[in-house]
Parts: sequence; structure tokens; C-alpha cells
Amino acid sequence: MADGVRLIIVASRQDLISSIKTGLDKKSYIESIVTVSRPADAENKLSRRGINVIIWDLDDFNPQVWPQSVQSRYTVYTLYTSLSSGKYTIIPQSGNDVFLQKPAVFTPVTTWRFTSSVTEHLDTMVKRQRPPAMRELVKMVGTKDTQKIVAIGSSTGGTNALEYLLKKLPPDMPPMVVVQHMPSGFTKLFAERLNALYTQDIREAQSGDFLMRGRMLIAPADRHMRLVKQQGKLAVECYVGNRIHGVMPAADILFESVAQLAGSNSVGVILTGMGNDGAKGLKLMRTAGSKNIGQDEASCVVYGMPKAAKDIGAIHHEIPLDQIAEKIVHLAGR
Repeated sequence: MADGVRLIIVASRQDLISSIKTGLDKKSYIESIVTVSRPADAENKLSRRGINVIIWDLDDFNPQVWPQSVQSRYTVYTLYTSLSSGKYTIIPQSGNDVFLQKPAVFTPVTTWRFTSSVTEHLDTMVKRQRPPAMRELVKMVGTKDTQKIVAIGSSTGGTNALEYLLKKLPPDMPPMVVVQHMPSGFTKLFAERLNALYTQDIREAQSGDFLMRGRMLIAPADRHMRLVKQQGKLAVECYVGNRIHGVMPAADILFESVAQLAGSNSVGVILTGMGNDGAKGLKLMRTAGSKNIGQDEASCVVYGMPKAAKDIGAIHHEIPLDQIAEKIVHLAGR
């Protein structure tokens, strides 16, 4: 998308189409906007026009057929919209998908809110496709680098524990990826709050985010997060999948991918939390050469996840919370 957005709107409601066009009217990255009222008409436009973004109204068409067909043949960003979020659960979610709830009535206020969401997501998509600046390239973690990354799993009491760690970690801390069990919608607010309080770059992860020194990526609620290789660098992919141990995101998913792609160039951390999520993945990391830290019982709000990891031999160092930041820096280096 570095050369611009070529957009197709698949919808029949003129108020919806008009609001989107108005919201994008002054965006310099928009190369073209095509509107069609049927998926069949869109098929003819996708390849000929080089479409790279679709805005699709689920209320108009069968959501079980067309998306699967399109996503198997084209690389596109898709913004789905509907009056109900329920329809979004039955369409593919690749990490390049966004659902935006449509207002029942397009008043000036609801139109502004809806178009602001559309433009916000497109702004983000375009930004992520731009070639990274040299200073970012230096900070990124290459797939063959010896730079260590830190993978953290936490649940009950973990938000306070993560905040405590950030207070004690340096601004250029090792790249960090985090699974913190939280309700839907709260991970973004949590990440924004931490980012405002501390000098590190802290954000709710999105597919395509690269691992960098000084950056912490927090898995979004209701999406698993795993490491992937992208352009010779390590990045994350966030996707909807089956719940593991009853949770999504699951630390086991993240830890397993870290074991596969980072191996001995990683440090695993399991913090306070209920249940046993992360134990098996942390054991895989240890087998791959990672050095792992577990929060001790006395400093945990709930000594569930750390205990489960310790019981299966996944932990090298079980220590109090107030010593974990220093141990991370020691094992991962600055």
C-alpha cells in the first residue's frame, strides 16, 4: 500500500457510501474509490483496478461465501461493517481485517464517529506499509540476530506487575511481547495508559508490528498473538482462533512461536495469574534454549500460572517481582 489506497466499497446504502467518501475526501493517500452494490460486480474490479482495500457492508450480502473466496486470491485489507458485531464471528480474520459497527441512523454525530473510525484504521494501515526509517531499522530484530527478546505471560494481578516492571526497565529495554489476559477493549486502553506514563514505546499490537528495542507489544484482547518472519525481521501476527485454556490471547500460543523463531535468543517470563496458561509454551522455550523467569508465590496476587510452569520444569529462576526487571536486563542485555 506504499503507493496509495485503491478502495472499493461493497454496499447498497447510499448514506453509508456517502459518509465514507466524505470522510476520505481530503486524504492524500487515496488514489481511487470504486463503489459497487453486489459482490459479483466487485470481482471484475479487484484485479483490474489493483484494489488493495475493501469496505464491505455485511448487512447487504451473505458473509459466509464471498470473503473466503476473495481472501484466498487477493492480498487486501478489509474493513467490515454491520449493525451487529455478531456477523463478524463467521468471516475469516487474518490480521488484515477490521470490524466497524455501523450506526443505525447516519446523523451528523454518528457519521463523524463512524468516518473517524474508518480514517483512523486506514491511516494506520498506510503508516504500517511505509518503508521504515533508518533509526527504526537499527532497532528492529532480524531473524538471524543474536538480540534477545522477552516474552511475558500474565493474568490476575498482571497489570500492576507489568507497570512495576516498566518503572524499573531502561528506555532502551530489550524488545518485549506480552500476553495479559484482559476483557475485550481494555488492552488498548491499558497500553495507551502505560505509553503515556513511561518512556518506552508501549502499544497494543497489530499484525505487522516489528519487534524493536525499547518497544513492548501487548496482545489485543480476543486475538492470539504470535511471532512471524517479515522482510527478514521478527514481527507479530494477531488473529482470531480457538480459545486455549479458555482464554484468547493465550500465552502458550505466543511462547510456542518464540521457541520456534527465537530459540535461545529469548527470555521467558511468567507473572501472577490464575490457571496454567503459558506453562507448556514456556517449557518449549526452555527446551529451545531460552532462560525463563517465574514470579515467586509471595509476590503473586494469584500463584497459578507461575506454579504451573514451575511444576513442569519450565522455570530457571523463581524470584520476587521487585527483582524481575533486573534479571531481565541481566539475561537479555541492554
